[in-house]
Amino acid sequence: MKLLKYLIIRLTTKGSDNAIKVYNTLYPAAPAETKYVEVPKYVRVPEPQSPVQVPNSPMKPVDKREELEESLTYLNNKKVKTKQDKESIEIIKSILKNMK
Repeated sequence: MKLLKYLIIRLTTKGSDNAIKVYNTLYPAAPAETKYVEVPKYVRVPEPQSPVQVPNSPMKPVDKREELEESLTYLNNKKVKTKQDKESIEIIKSILKNMK
């Protein structure tokens, strides 16, 4: 409907700028209604969680010893251990023993 009104005005006026001015004069844009939004009085802030160290996570362990212990616990907790896992467990245990 707006387009039809604009085209009729455009045909009767000289130039598109004049047509826009006439259209805006005849049909002013309705002001946007402001809606009242209630602001909450209290905002719930989640408590910070302690970081959980997961193997292959982007978070780096503090030192090499902690990294080795983390790897060892991961390998020990696996339900099905492959031959490579068993060898890795032995190697990590020996490295940890030598670090003490």
